Amino acid sequence: MTTAVPGPKPLPGIGTAYSINPNNLVQSMIELGQKYGEVYVQHFPGHEPVYMVSSQRLVNELSDETRFKKVVHSALTEIRGFAGNGLFTADQEDPEWAKAHRILMPAFNPVALKSMYDGMCDIADQFMFKWARARNDEKVDVPADFTRLTLDTIALCSFSYRFNSFYSEGFHPFIAAMGDGLAESGRRAHALDLQKKLNVLGQRRFDKNVATMWETVDTLIAERRENPSPAGEEDILDVMMSAKDPETGEALSDENLRYQLVTFLIAGHETTSGLLSFAIYELLRNPRVWVKARKVVDEVLGGRFPEYSDLKDLGYIDQILREGLRLYPTAPAFAVTPYETTILGADEEHEGFEVHPGETILVILPLMHRDPKIWDNPEEFRPERFDFENAKKIPHNAWKPFGNGQRSCIGRAFALQEATMVLSLVVQHFDIEFADPDYQLEVLDGLTSKPKDFYINVRQRPECPYVGRGEEKKTTGVDADATGMECPVAHAEVETEPNGHSVQILVGSNAGTSRNFARRLGAFATAQGYEVTTLDLDDAVENISTQGPVLICTASYEGLPTDNAKKFVEWISSDASIDLSGVNYAVFGCGNSEWAATFHRIPTLIDDQLAALGAQRIVERGAGDVRSDYVGTFEEWAEGLWEAVAELEEVEHTEASVAEKVSLEIVDGGRGETLRTENSEGFVRGVVEESYAMSPTFDEGPIRAKHHVAIRLPEGVTYRTGDYLEVLPRNPQPLVDRVLAKFNLNADTRVRLDGRESFLPLGEPLSIAELLSGYVELTLPAGRRHVEALAQATQCPPEKAGLMDLLEKQTYEEEVQKKRRSVLDLLEEYPSVQISFEDFVNMLEPLAPRRYSISSSALTQEANCPTLTFTVINEPAWSGRGQYTGIASTYLSELPVGASVPVSVVPGNEHFRAEEDVTRPMILIGAGTGLAPLRAFVEDVALRAEEQGVTPGRSLLFYGCHGKDSDYLYAEQFEAWTQQGAVDMRPAFSRHPEEGLDGVIKYVQDRLWQDRDEVMAMVAEGARFFVCGDAERLAPSVRRTITRMVAEAHRLTADEAAEYVQRMEHEEFSYVSDVFD
Repeated sequence: MTTAVPGPKPLPGIGTAYSINPNNLVQSMIELGQKYGEVYVQHFPGHEPVYMVSSQRLVNELSDETRFKKVVHSALTEIRGFAGNGLFTADQEDPEWAKAHRILMPAFNPVALKSMYDGMCDIADQFMFKWARARNDEKVDVPADFTRLTLDTIALCSFSYRFNSFYSEGFHPFIAAMGDGLAESGRRAHALDLQKKLNVLGQRRFDKNVATMWETVDTLIAERRENPSPAGEEDILDVMMSAKDPETGEALSDENLRYQLVTFLIAGHETTSGLLSFAIYELLRNPRVWVKARKVVDEVLGGRFPEYSDLKDLGYIDQILREGLRLYPTAPAFAVTPYETTILGADEEHEGFEVHPGETILVILPLMHRDPKIWDNPEEFRPERFDFENAKKIPHNAWKPFGNGQRSCIGRAFALQEATMVLSLVVQHFDIEFADPDYQLEVLDGLTSKPKDFYINVRQRPECPYVGRGEEKKTTGVDADATGMECPVAHAEVETEPNGHSVQILVGSNAGTSRNFARRLGAFATAQGYEVTTLDLDDAVENISTQGPVLICTASYEGLPTDNAKKFVEWISSDASIDLSGVNYAVFGCGNSEWAATFHRIPTLIDDQLAALGAQRIVERGAGDVRSDYVGTFEEWAEGLWEAVAELEEVEHTEASVAEKVSLEIVDGGRGETLRTENSEGFVRGVVEESYAMSPTFDEGPIRAKHHVAIRLPEGVTYRTGDYLEVLPRNPQPLVDRVLAKFNLNADTRVRLDGRESFLPLGEPLSIAELLSGYVELTLPAGRRHVEALAQATQCPPEKAGLMDLLEKQTYEEEVQKKRRSVLDLLEEYPSVQISFEDFVNMLEPLAPRRYSISSSALTQEANCPTLTFTVINEPAWSGRGQYTGIASTYLSELPVGASVPVSVVPGNEHFRAEEDVTRPMILIGAGTGLAPLRAFVEDVALRAEEQGVTPGRSLLFYGCHGKDSDYLYAEQFEAWTQQGAVDMRPAFSRHPEEGLDGVIKYVQDRLWQDRDEVMAMVAEGARFFVCGDAERLAPSVRRTITRMVAEAHRLTADEAAEYVQRMEHEEFSYVSDVFD
């Protein structure tokens, strides 16, 4: 007679699936195990019974490979969608598994592991430098950094491939695809069949993630086939591709080769990163263990980098890791099934229970490793359990974090070797503490486990700072002078002999930021002796170099390519047969994170497409965000890039002096030309025809002034409705005076500045007043490198400490970036800082043109006299130092009628223009001066309808402002157009809200939601959305509202509606935005 197995009560149709939280699989299993004891049974629809086992007594029996074999449980079955029949997911009887096991086992023997140690050290060195360079108060994401470490290590050691994860803020696309794929597999494992069928979006994401993972490994395989490793330097990938099974004489199939690579990349890093993360967590919670570990490490290593021969002497580190795996097995379960019907668990005290072939028995390791009959005080972290004497007392099969028998983890020794080396380095060189002293561990569980939201603060150990691996390893940083700008991202002054190598630099830029970065790359390359060619991206169509690195700097424009990159993007996106296998490239993208939906869309697309077409990444894509320290981000990325280029091209780079020093003499048109604006037509001289304030500055509280300016263009210069007008402004005189006062300079003093190249002309005299007012940005937030340079340039301890505090990442973001504290602000705030005017100039960026939407139709009687409608910024500075005035808005609003102003017409988004068919209605949405292009659209339709003698389609214009009597712009004109039938105004007044059917109408999105039925009816008849406003508030609010409207109208889930709106925006262009900072 056998015992009935307890468990949750099955329900009709769903069995016991209700008892499992798909987002916390392991925790659900643990809680049920604590409730039901050492075994309980689950009944999932369409599956044989699944027994959950958690005692060493039963696991010891299950480990008998003559009675039980590994079975691929439901979660692993889902993983087969991308890992196929790799080592981890193959059935026991699969001949491909046996073949791969025999081929790959020798690749992890002791001799092979020793040969991999140098590669492990290479990546560990990068990891250590990252932590060594972290600010003391910077929040370090422990699992994220260990993921970078372990992914890069398995890739380099196994496949001689560099993901270069430490040279990019984000992760390689493989990581995100893998994480999502594993999570979705876990959810699907316990989902009902109907749930799976209905989860269309989840399936699409899963398929996309699978494609990303396969693309990564297929690229590795293709590159190796084209470039086999030299004799004697073969790695595991070579073994996979060429070795024959000693038993069958067969090689791995191409399909299985793909699956093995995916398996290696996942299993080779995911569990080890979790192991190291949990080890750090427990070391922080157990100071006694930390102190003992440091003593052992100091005795063995004495401050040096561990050699392979040292690992055997670091036994206590190994014990820490093994105890960590006991409490937190990062692969938390494995499954078996009996070869034949058998009784499990029968002994003198237990009757046991019957199990049958095909029934799954899942071992829950976190519970088994805490079996109180085996482990005394099981929740205590005590590495001494695994010292030599105590380890001999641990019962057989009581500790199984790597699985069981012949199906146990093939790379366990690799993982422990890597983790021992890395953990010994951390203990030796760093003092660490929880970033949040009240942190409570929450485990991200599923198919693997890691701590959630686990951050620490890292400090270099004063008596043993990390300086690099071995005496031959020197820091790669370049000595800086007081400017702090001596880094390999700009031009050297010294002449350099050609080095025989070439660099192609490709630019996609509208506003000039990307071109400025490209110029810096070209300058440094020239200084190192490279032959440099710089082209617009469009000029690289069928002309991309294979003779040297291709460096790309580009941006997105409303999620679309820049004007000079459209052909290139179309070229690489439309023809999958293009072969770019000989191209080595790197991409740096510029963007604004406020535009979340399209942030870095084009740089990412270019990066991914080049890789898909066979090109080889030199380093991971850099991602500059103009809302943060984007110059600093670029400089850090460029440093890593040039290190990688030097290795790729096998050249040495010299430490170049960076000195972009300028001296100018103003000439007619010279300023616009020198500042390298992106419009090929250049800047022309416009004349102010009219200028007036449009609104008061108070309406139940202060409001920003609105202004209208009309600028007559020279004869022959025209624009289209929907275009922009770029204005080249000047810094206001009070701002210039602050600089002159700080450095005790005379405005009329003329200077001559020299250098190799700059955004300013060199070798010509220029007055300091003209330099400061017309050529440089004085109000941009100071970069972190600037703050550090200022700290180095003061001898006053309190002020130095204050500046150093600003370098901590969060403090920098809050106190410098968000408050827009410029270099000038900091110099005034910390008067002991002593830098020269030359140093100050070299910290500045070029004065950028400002772009405005034209607010008039090109069909007006004054066709060459576009109007601009803008907000004048004049308010207390966020830095707390005086008033902040908008550079361009102040400049424009103060120009008298008849004044000359440098301007340039810039084509607008072709999808953001008034409908060609004047009878087709539009849904226009804007707030404040976001009304500008919408006014142009309405005016344009009204004029064309009048000319054609037809009634225009009735467009809805949802407009948000403060009040009807304060800043309701162009009210009389819109009333006339309303009478004509061209527009139906739907205003929302934030200072004078009104009650609506669905609540208070205060903002434009409130009015839009109230009128949703009418709007969606118009959409069904072909009307398009045109949205213009600020990226921080209006754009996301309107997008959320439209998504809700779509969900309600089409009965979609939130995710389905979001995808629907995404298609409207990027495929159908029925939802088009023009948003601004």
